[in-house]
Amino acid sequence: MTSTIADVKSQLGEAFKRTDEVAGQLDGALTMIEEAQAIVLAATDGSAHRAVEQLTAALMETRERIQESLAALGSAVQEVRDYSDGL
Repeated sequence: MTSTIADVKSQLGEAFKRTDEVAGQLDGALTMIEEAQAIVLAATDGSAHRAVEQLTAALMETRERIQESLAALGSAVQEVRDYSDGL
């Protein structure tokens, strides 16, 4: 039984590493979206054209969804880590 628990902990450790990599990639995407939003605003001098407003709104929505996803991922990982620590 001990080797089985050790195997599970090892597999969870690998999953945590992959999860950290994904979270890092999402953080990078979030940064790129924020930079794109700033570029759009700078390139249009804050213009209120409908297309600019739509693009900016889409970027903001995407950023918010990524932030929510990162928060959910972090919460799920913490729950699994807590479980793993209890093994």
